[in-house]
Amino acid sequence: MKKYLLGALGIAALFTVSCKKDMIENDVQKPFIPGVSVDTLVGNISSNVTLTRTTYLKGVVLVDSLVTLTVNPGVTIIGSPGGQNPDLINLSNNKGTLVIRRGAKLIANGTASQPIVWTSAQPAGSRNFGDWGGVVILGKATTVTATGGAEGLYEAFRLAPNTVPYTYGSTTPVDNDNSGSMKYNRIEFAGGVVLEANREVNGLTLCGVGSGTTIDFVEVSNSGDDAFEFFGGRVNCKHLLAWNTKDDDYDFDEGYVGNLQFIIAYRGDLADNSGSAFIESDNNPSGAVIAGKVRTRATIANATFVGPDALTVRPGVTGTFDAGIWFRRNSRINFANSVAYCGALPTAIGLSPTTRDDIDALPSATADRSYIRYNLFQSSSVNPVVWDNDETNAIVDGTFLAQPDNVVINELGGVTQQNTAWANLAAMGINAADLTLLPTGPARTGGLSLTFLDPFFVSTTQRGAVIDADKWTIAPGSWISIANN
Repeated sequence: MKKYLLGALGIAALFTVSCKKDMIENDVQKPFIPGVSVDTLVGNISSNVTLTRTTYLKGVVLVDSLVTLTVNPGVTIIGSPGGQNPDLINLSNNKGTLVIRRGAKLIANGTASQPIVWTSAQPAGSRNFGDWGGVVILGKATTVTATGGAEGLYEAFRLAPNTVPYTYGSTTPVDNDNSGSMKYNRIEFAGGVVLEANREVNGLTLCGVGSGTTIDFVEVSNSGDDAFEFFGGRVNCKHLLAWNTKDDDYDFDEGYVGNLQFIIAYRGDLADNSGSAFIESDNNPSGAVIAGKVRTRATIANATFVGPDALTVRPGVTGTFDAGIWFRRNSRINFANSVAYCGALPTAIGLSPTTRDDIDALPSATADRSYIRYNLFQSSSVNPVVWDNDETNAIVDGTFLAQPDNVVINELGGVTQQNTAWANLAAMGINAADLTLLPTGPARTGGLSLTFLDPFFVSTTQRGAVIDADKWTIAPGSWISIANN
């Protein structure tokens, strides 16, 4: 591998256990089953439960409203592989998936040395993306569906016999809704099909989740669908890492408005069957602008995105890739202080016409325009910036170049559409081993503090996800893993 992220950190040890002897088939009326060496969650969790040791997540597990599921530091949760075909009657026979319903809470606070690990039932060396489902959190914050509705049904469970538990948003939204807290969690080899083909569960899905929820220090590794997907909501997140995702690393939909700082996406190859990106930002599935409804707008500061240096296609997929950063269908975005090393990816930035035409000079909490400033981009593509859905139709009007604080090579997106690639991340001032800042380089300065937008943001003018004051990728402990099987 090239540019191994966090190579010196090692891989957090996982328990090697046998789960089969503790499984109780069709026992959906007993949500928590103590075992000899492994406990089991199955069915509906209707009273508060605390997980204190390795736990088997058997099929689709629902945490009911007003109930809290607590996971202690150092606990490993193993997702069941499910049967060859989805079971639409007994959901406990499917791939392990945890669903936190509206009004419920997940308190899963690990530490750097005792992370909470959600993983595959397969032994190390035989694990793969999509081995199990994932973690889904449903909240009551503002959501705008394709029809303008305030409530949505999470798409992966539209065939469930009872769809009510998978509803998110609210006709009386609570934007500071609190669905719990996740700190120092690693979700790996998830993103599998649970009930329906081509509607996989993501590594971590946040649907209508409110700003009272804490998401900090979370890695999603080798997800079979998106790493992190946001369907509406107002949740804010720090210290997120997407590692070798099959589809998008960060996907924003349905009127999501929130803040993210210190986030990483790292890709060693090309994956996905339908097109993927570091960021995919969508207004809603129909693409329509709904009068009186907020558009999707993520405000992202201090991201580091790393693409592969060669167009190696992951086995079993077609290797389609839309763009490093793909702003689609009437969405808006604020993107600052970030480093996007696209390597050999065919397109660095994709803008829909409506997004392209609404790039503003300064970020604003009220203006309905996008803000893309103070970033470092790299691309060796002959069409580094494209618009609409035609990835060969390069922008030639200079809209993107009108913002001079986006440092580009040889007029990224200019009339000639030609670039001289940075030789490596070091040329951008980033240490390839752990993504910290090098002693010299353009990432060390030149950013803009976004505290004037929201006190959520840490004040810094350094660029990239790992700044001098917060070297979180090399913190004590080994909660981050770069294992690929």
